[in-house]
Order: sequence, then C-alpha cells, then structure tokens
Amino acid sequence: MKRFKKSLALLLVVIMAVSAWGCKKDDDKTSTDPTAEVTESAAAESEEPAASEEVSTSTEPFYIYSWNTELEDRLQYFKDKYPEYTDRIQYVNIGDSAIYQEKIDGLLGSPDSAEYPDLFALEADYIKKYVNSDYTLDVADLGITADDYANQYAYTLTIPTNQSTGAIQALSWQACPGSMMYRRSLAKTYLGTDEPDKVQEFVSDWDKFFETARTINEKSGGATKILSGNDDIVKVYLATKTKPWVDENSVFSIDDNMLAYFDAYKTLEEEDLTNKTSQWTEQWNANCANDSTFAYFGCTWFLHWTIKANCGGEKVGEGTYGDWAMCQGPAPYYWGGTWLAATANCSDKQLAGLIMKTLTCDTETMNKMADETLDYVNNKEAVQQLIDAGKGPYEFLGGQDFLSVFSPLAENVDVSWMSAYDQKINEQLDIQVKAYANGEKDKDAAIADFKAGVADMYPTLTVE
Repeated sequence: MKRFKKSLALLLVVIMAVSAWGCKKDDDKTSTDPTAEVTESAAAESEEPAASEEVSTSTEPFYIYSWNTELEDRLQYFKDKYPEYTDRIQYVNIGDSAIYQEKIDGLLGSPDSAEYPDLFALEADYIKKYVNSDYTLDVADLGITADDYANQYAYTLTIPTNQSTGAIQALSWQACPGSMMYRRSLAKTYLGTDEPDKVQEFVSDWDKFFETARTINEKSGGATKILSGNDDIVKVYLATKTKPWVDENSVFSIDDNMLAYFDAYKTLEEEDLTNKTSQWTEQWNANCANDSTFAYFGCTWFLHWTIKANCGGEKVGEGTYGDWAMCQGPAPYYWGGTWLAATANCSDKQLAGLIMKTLTCDTETMNKMADETLDYVNNKEAVQQLIDAGKGPYEFLGGQDFLSVFSPLAENVDVSWMSAYDQKINEQLDIQVKAYANGEKDKDAAIADFKAGVADMYPTLTVE
C-alpha cells in the first residue's frame, strides 16, 4: 500500500500537469522571447531548497532498520527537535546482528515490499558491501552538502565512500578511535610511572610493546599479563595495513604487516604474554576488575560500557574504578561505529535527509547527545565545545580528560586499507593465525590455507 499510494500520487501529478498545459496552450503563443521559459525555469531551480530543507508533507510510515536499540535511542533527539514526524517513524529492531544482513538483503531486493526500509544502520565490518552498491543513495541526493558534514572526522567519511564513484553514501553520528587503556597502579609497579605520555613510550611500536610485555610478565612472576587475550591485538594490527586485502583490479594479496601479525600472535601464545582469554567471555570481562591484566585495547564506547562496566566498582576505591588511564599504544586505530544510509527507493528523501543531518551534522544536537550519553560524537566542533566546558575529565580515569585523548586519535585514523571483502577475509585470517599459533601447522601452510580459503569464498578474485 505504501508504494501504491506513491505511484497513484505520481499519476495524479501527471494528469494535472497535462490538464494545465491544455488550459494555457493559447496563452503560451503570446510569448516572443524563446529564452523566457528557460530563464524562469533556471530561476525556479536556483530557488528550490535542498531536499533536507524542504518540508515533508507525506503521512506515510517511514521505516528505519537496525539490530539493537542504540539508534532508536538516538532518534529521540530528532523527535525532540521535530515532534511533527514522531508518528511517522517506524523503528524496526531486528534484534540479532547475526541475521541482520540477511534480513536487509532480502528487503533491498524487494523495493515494493510494505516493509522496505527508508533508512538503515550499517556497521563498519560490512558497510563497504552496501555503499559500494546502488542500494544506497549519495547523501547529496538527500540535500546534505560537504559544508553540512565539514565537522566530521575524515576517516568516518572515507569509510562510507563508494570506491567506484567517490560518492558518500552514509553518515555516522559517532567516531570510535581506539586507545590502549591501562591500569595506573600496575604501570607504577612494573614500569615506574603511570603518566600517559611516559607509558606511551613503553608501547609506542610493536617491538617496544613486546619488550614491555616481557618486562611485566617477568617482574610479576607471571601474575600480570600485558593483555587479557591474544585476540586483543587484532584491531590494532589490521589498522597498520598499508593496502586493502583486495585492490581495484580484484587482486588479493597479503600486506607485510599482516604477515608480521602471524608471528606476533604466535609470540603472545608461546611466551605466555597474555591470559589467553577469548574476547567477550566471562573471564575476559572479569579481568577488568583484577590485577591479572595490565591493559586492554579499546575505543570510545569500550571505555564506558566494557572497562567501566566490568571494573567491579562504581566509585574510586571500589574494584579498579579510578585506576585506569589511556595512551595511544603501538598505532592509531578505530573499533566499530554505526552509519546511517538511505535506500535507493527511499519513500521520503526530505525526511531521510533531515534525520541524517540532525543526528550526524547538527552541532547543537550532537553536543547534547554526547553530554547526556557519553557517546563520542562525530563532530569536532561539538567535541571541542565539551572540552572547553570541562566535560572531559573523568573520575574513572583518575581525572584524565578522555575527550582530549580521543580527539587527536580520531584525527589520525587511516582507513585506506579497507575493502568490501574485509569481514569474511578477516574471519579466514583468524582461523589460520590461531592454527599457526597453536602449532597445528607451520607459517607457510597457514598462509597457503588462508589464500585457499579466500579463493574458495571469492572465485572471481586473483589470489597472489
């Protein structure tokens, strides 16, 4: 019914236009200036407001899809500013990120479906699959300009850029630069300092990181490890790639830094430099609250909703609350993020543009969002306003200004290594790296099997 009404409305417009032409036919004969119509048309076009600035008059439901309640919560900021659209917005929470892509893919292939999405959320792991396609719109088609998103961090705009056309096809309200989050008391005990600039010197590259890992292990008699699990280094290592897994000629190759990753992971395993926990397991989380783990690699959301949530306390003196600090670590990186994209057959581009502009570009809205939710927003001006207002010092970090730490880290994130193939290739990488580290096969065999796995998944690629 939703799409039928749109077609009916379009038909009525055509009929009315034909009728109007018939009524004005005689009047048109009096015009002697052949440029008059063109001039009037050009003037009308120049005065026409951008899509997101037009007032949407539709009353049809507007469908927004995601896999959890986070976007739904952020949409409240839009509804507060534009309450007249509240009843139209229909938020669909798939509720399971594992099946989200499958559900979205089915809907994108059925644009006449009553449940067809108008906007949908995308994660960094698979966003390239959608923005490199015709299933999503250039944000310019929604009336959003470069001036509108001028305050966004560069990497958050590179990620949703269509690699064939150069069009930006999604925008994010958050930035997720990563850091190394470490225990202050353990740093004093084993490194002689807890000052972030000084601790950074101990982990400023991978050679120093491993040297420090051995120092902590030896001085603690194995009681404290530099990380909770071997997997904790993967996001940082991936960010050191100098080229994508797959280039513009559909050639797959392994970056030298990823060959080094095989050995780094094996070193952690063989030398017992971590507690060998798996990410997101009960013990991995629990190590935030004890002295077994010196540091975690984590990003903006990780600070508040992983480390702090699992520290074993709610104020200084309880658990490890207040005993944390941050520095960059061996390399700049990011972890996660959610983008909004409009579908090719979006039923209301004006409303889509207004929602995206409000949540991802509007400084006032994003300042309020960050202040109330602790989200690190994708707006440099809003972040600086919060820093200037003294919102950054964080008791959980011993008073360290978390906003001032993340701000330069976000500026330094490089994502030129990303490709549309990353999610599945990284899964294959994980399998083979662990097989090598656990002694199931040698490095040459692991790399050969990695390449074979990629070739099986993507037979159209040339695998070097």
